Amino acid sequence: MKADLEISLVRIPDDGLDLDLVVEAADLGIEGEDWPPATDIRIRGRLEKTGEEAVFRGRVSGKLLLVCSLGLAELPFPVDEPLMIYFQPLPAHRPVEEEEVELEERSLDISFIKGGRVELAPPVRDIIGLAIPIQPRCPGKCLGEAPEMCRHLLEGEGVGDKEHIDPRWASLREWKR
Repeated sequence: MKADLEISLVRIPDDGLDLDLVVEAADLGIEGEDWPPATDIRIRGRLEKTGEEAVFRGRVSGKLLLVCSLGLAELPFPVDEPLMIYFQPLPAHRPVEEEEVELEERSLDISFIKGGRVELAPPVRDIIGLAIPIQPRCPGKCLGEAPEMCRHLLEGEGVGDKEHIDPRWASLREWKR
């Protein structure tokens, strides 16, 4: 499936190419212990050529399985984000490390064309990473609407599976007031 995320410029018709791709987390490099489990990842949009450049306009959607930062319960987190990527050829002059480069707002949305191909995986991975909240919380439960769910926190239990303890808090399990 990875091949679907790398598209040759010669494959893009003059009137553009509509894309509707279902991809695996492994195809995007968002798997393993550094990423929450991701499923149903879909990329929809239109890829257009503009001379030597290309632009993709669309959306990325899917589901992540996050852990509530308060109660440690697992919660499904939907992702549905707009995605606009500008693809440009690699610049002939690349700045050396000491040289300052002024970035423009559009510079943050630019990916480079390599070997006559555009690659969607890196910018899609970035947009999914930016969609993950820093402190995810159960909707309605840990925000005060269902305090009986979070009372477990006061008792030191946690809301989620009692066998699954967040390793960051494991050493506090034996602590008493």
